[in-house]
Amino acid sequence: MKKILLLFAAMGALTLTSCTNDDDIDSGGYVDNDTVARVIQTTQSFNSGNDFARLIDIDNMFPEDMVLVYRQGYDATANSNVWELTPRNYNFDNGDVIGYDFNFTQADVLIYMVANFNLSDASAAYTQNQVFRIVIIPGSPNGVGKMAPKADFKDYKAVVKAYGIDETKIIKK
Repeated sequence: MKKILLLFAAMGALTLTSCTNDDDIDSGGYVDNDTVARVIQTTQSFNSGNDFARLIDIDNMFPEDMVLVYRQGYDATANSNVWELTPRNYNFDNGDVIGYDFNFTQADVLIYMVANFNLSDASAAYTQNQVFRIVIIPGSPNGVGKMAPKADFKDYKAVVKAYGIDETKIIKK
């Protein structure tokens, strides 16, 4: 009987000590040290030769991870570059619409263009040297029964802050 109790005690000790939570409270508030988000920046050009779509390889993505894709645009009123969440459409005065969208797997992200006209006639300002940031964020509990932080996904800066993304460590592809 003592051996069985000893076995249960050992199993209980292993079970209780196997989970860790690297989260801390510091003077700035809650710090999440075990939910990892990352950003990949890529510059792509779209044309008929690549079907107005670009495939970007992604490494080390978990099945639960979520992907957000932002395109660098320009805000004329602020006279500065901004990050715009995709999918994103641009409507022109003549009725033309052009846009960017994406889909992803665990291995890659496909960024593609859409339009209500022949994309071969699109301005180079929309097809050439487009800068995107692919943000990979945890999408499910991180193993300690807590959900990943929430953020306003439309606001790139809010996502960076909520997930503690260090913009000096952006991966360039």
